[in-house]
Amino acid sequence: MNTTEYLAEIGRLALSTAIAASPRARQCSQRLAGRSIAIDTLDMRFVLNFEPGAVVVSAGDPDADPQADVTVRGSPAALAEALARGSAPDATGSTAVFGDIAVFDDFRDSFRPHLDLGRAGFLAEDLGDALRLGAKAAESAIEGLMNAVQRGGGRRP
Repeated sequence: MNTTEYLAEIGRLALSTAIAASPRARQCSQRLAGRSIAIDTLDMRFVLNFEPGAVVVSAGDPDADPQADVTVRGSPAALAEALARGSAPDATGSTAVFGDIAVFDDFRDSFRPHLDLGRAGFLAEDLGDALRLGAKAAESAIEGLMNAVQRGGGRRP
């Protein structure tokens, strides 16, 4: 199993967990059944194919795969930011969303964590800092996994 396949499996597990834990995510998987989202990052492609109550994540090839309903491109940090803010273009131009943007927005709104800010709430700066920290943590985790797999030659222990 190569790095991209490992990461696709991690993505599948994370999305399956979200579907099991969240009625919102489960309903989204039913609404988007038969639709797909391609994620292009770090010279890799992941394709999310929705089924009722499930998401199949596969390692893809941009040149060989059929076109997805929506494609999201950018660094892991930019993708995390796009998941936090939606499909509107970002100020730096580091991420792009092509195709049926409504599919991406439905996925984002249904699968992202929803914070209950309560009566006190957070300052916008605090929330922005938390999102940036989460994005950097995700980027570091992916890079660490890639380095570990490359050092091990893609072999399982």
